[in-house]
Amino acid sequence: MLTLTRTPSWILSALSGLFLILIFPQFNLEFLAWFALIPLFFAIQNQTLGTVAGRGFFAGMIFYFFGLNWVTNTLVNYGNISKGLSFLILGLLAAYLSFYVALSCVLTVKWSQGKPVYFFLLAPLVWTSLEYLRSTHATFGFSWLGLGYSQFQTLTIIQPAEITGVYGISALIVLGNAALHFSLNAWVSRLESPDEWKMSKGVIGVTALVMGLWLGWGGWALGRTQSQIDSSAKIRVGLAQGNIEQHLKWNRLYRQATMEFYKELTLQAAQEKPELIVWPEAAVPFYYSLDPLGTKYVQDIARASGVPLLFGSPYKENVNGTLLDFNRAFLISPQGDTIDVYDKMHLVPFGEFVPFRKALFFIEKLVEIIGDFGLGQRATVFDLNGSRLGVSICYEIIFPDLVRLPVKNGAEYLVNITNDAWFGKSAASYQHISMASLRAVENRTPIVRAANTGISGIIDATGEIRNTTELFTREFVVSEIAPNKGPRTFYSQYGDVFSYLCLILTIAISLLAYRGLPRD
Repeated sequence: MLTLTRTPSWILSALSGLFLILIFPQFNLEFLAWFALIPLFFAIQNQTLGTVAGRGFFAGMIFYFFGLNWVTNTLVNYGNISKGLSFLILGLLAAYLSFYVALSCVLTVKWSQGKPVYFFLLAPLVWTSLEYLRSTHATFGFSWLGLGYSQFQTLTIIQPAEITGVYGISALIVLGNAALHFSLNAWVSRLESPDEWKMSKGVIGVTALVMGLWLGWGGWALGRTQSQIDSSAKIRVGLAQGNIEQHLKWNRLYRQATMEFYKELTLQAAQEKPELIVWPEAAVPFYYSLDPLGTKYVQDIARASGVPLLFGSPYKENVNGTLLDFNRAFLISPQGDTIDVYDKMHLVPFGEFVPFRKALFFIEKLVEIIGDFGLGQRATVFDLNGSRLGVSICYEIIFPDLVRLPVKNGAEYLVNITNDAWFGKSAASYQHISMASLRAVENRTPIVRAANTGISGIIDATGEIRNTTELFTREFVVSEIAPNKGPRTFYSQYGDVFSYLCLILTIAISLLAYRGLPRD
């Protein structure tokens, strides 16, 4: 380990960036998360704040530039942007996200005042606070590749998210990294600093206690939830994955073929007697309820199947004198009547609106519908056959505080409709559905996910992903889910209390460090 402390700091930073890439889909080497930040922590110790910022930024750039490299595919293939410009935009996105890594490093080093024990305490709090802040911005929030999502396959680890949200898992990961960093440092300097070596035992003890309590709660909650699923009254749901290529979705010559695909999939799924069939986001290539022929065709499918349909469609409405498009989900009865609708509440920058339009006049929206989109105003809870469901559209599923709203208002299961054709055959679709697993745990509600090109499937209230489709296949899925008829989780009711607590503790501990309190 002495060799590690003598390794050039930029190499250590790059190593952390590489480890962070590997913990997410499609690599899924999630065990590396518990060691990924240790090289970075060594890289920034005993450095000037300028060097600390640079090393944190460098690690972040490697992580985000390669972890989000699917962005270039979207921009080039669907945004009509040159390859060179697409890499520039990816670089700007990576730089923005890396700023938070750099800031986390700077604040942790500055506020710990050179005291290792305060570094250990502050590292998880500062990281989690900043991850929360960058994820929840009303317009530009982006929680993609948040640390906690890396553990989506380790069900015991993610269960306490019903209290802390995904940010609790991020904090636990950084806590483990900080504890190991502290202990390795203490071991290297044990002869020169025997007090620090003794203190490392306390740090490991505290971390082991936290980990033990976390795993104990996670194991108990997992068993409890699984038994509730097994004993619950279940309903059958169907998913139709049309696999319509993005460049054909709005081609009028392909419109009839698109609807025939969905008709065929729906009628096949209906033979297995589901209580609901779900199509993806913007599945119908016209304005439902505004296009008479298209609307009648969908209604006829519902009548022929005898099953309620939930599907995505663009919609146009005059709002205060301005004609706006809406990304809408319709739920219609087997008779073709509209039961209720949900309008997307969190729009995609550059996808559904162009921010700073005057300055970025050269950038067009990626979607092919003319005009900016309007914002939905309510988290609709749909009533259907004695059960209640909430809907999220596309990347809304990555926002914990948004997804919990219909559950707080009584939704017993969730439906996510999306069009992941934008991502191509990249890691993005796998990253996308992995984040949905945390929403299921946070709210203890199953999630039914229908994607145009994949990945469609079911996510149980434990976060387990099952009955998934392959990417770019045309198929249907029918499976059972167990709606949550019980009480709401702490997270569903109260939201990000844990993250607020991290913010408060960050300030409190930094003040203690500044006051120069004894290390013990």
